[in-house]
Amino acid sequence: MTSQPNPLRRYLAGTLLLALGLAMAIGAISCQRGLATQAGWNKSFGPVVPHDTFPADCRLCHAGTNWTTLRSDFAFDHEARTGVPLRGAHKSVACLECHNDRGPVKRFADQGCAGCHVDPHRTTLGRLCADCHNEQTWRPKDSIARHNRTRFALVGAHASVACFACHPGAQVSNFSGSDTACFSCHQKNFANARAPNHVAQGFSNQCQTCHTPTGWRPAFFRHIAAFPLTGGHSGVECAQCHKGSVFFAVSTECVSCHLADFRKTRTPNHVAAGFSTDCTNCHTTRAWQGARFVHTPAFPLTGGHAGVACASCHRGSIFRGLPADCVSCHLKDYLGTRKPNHAASGFSQVCSLCHTIRSWTSGQADRLAPAVRKPHHK
Repeated sequence: MTSQPNPLRRYLAGTLLLALGLAMAIGAISCQRGLATQAGWNKSFGPVVPHDTFPADCRLCHAGTNWTTLRSDFAFDHEARTGVPLRGAHKSVACLECHNDRGPVKRFADQGCAGCHVDPHRTTLGRLCADCHNEQTWRPKDSIARHNRTRFALVGAHASVACFACHPGAQVSNFSGSDTACFSCHQKNFANARAPNHVAQGFSNQCQTCHTPTGWRPAFFRHIAAFPLTGGHSGVECAQCHKGSVFFAVSTECVSCHLADFRKTRTPNHVAAGFSTDCTNCHTTRAWQGARFVHTPAFPLTGGHAGVACASCHRGSIFRGLPADCVSCHLKDYLGTRKPNHAASGFSQVCSLCHTIRSWTSGQADRLAPAVRKPHHK
């Protein structure tokens, strides 16, 4: 006779088997989670991402028993496996930067750059990151060229200035509009200028009147029309004429700057000769040397007289009260002439009777009137 199983025993056996199976399942799950937790997962990466869609073979990515260490020869062809190529700097980004617990990657990828990159410019520079940035580096591209399409082109020294020098919020990516007036950035330069002192002289704060964007020095100033800086005056340091940083109500007369030159001149001695202090009578702004003097109309310097040094006639720096007759200068020539001997022949000392001012050697006796010619003896 076959014995019948005890129902209570069967129930207990079944319950025991069910509890054992459940315990094993729970243990397996706890073990898997424990590997990730106990191995010291870097919390900055965020929580562990579910691997539901990943390949089942953990050894494709993980090395040994260290759950947080990837294989040294780990390689994942993102484009081949997902259809999305990773270019430039995106190739080196950690997987969890995009694949994390925030949600499906596609939801963020559909938003473009803004899906992953918070706009630090607060949309003040537009919404298209690719206008300034590329995938190779986050540093902006063609920033100078792009800035030149604004109302303030970056030329000269401005092209090398740090952004935050004009945009105080640039260090936190805030490039809100700035005042384009020079003084808004260069107020300190204006206040500290000492050669000359801009504040004391009441100079205009329109910096572009004297300065250019290629360099703060040297400055260029368009002088008043009443005294243009031409010739030798151009390029002269302001302080040479504006002594003591006096820029207004300065005399425009030459002698106000050139009195020392006037007094020390010796060829000829201007003071002894009683010359006018109006330098423009003889000098020009092109050069101090090579002075030209318009001689008195009573004795024009033409022909051979043109270009003769003043001292040839004005000996001893005597320029007033000199006789205008030829012999006063040419007596020595008259006495020294032998062909013919003027003194022995009793020739007149009025040189112009035979000579012209073009050349001393071109004397013609037949220019004499018949009444004053000497008779010829046979």
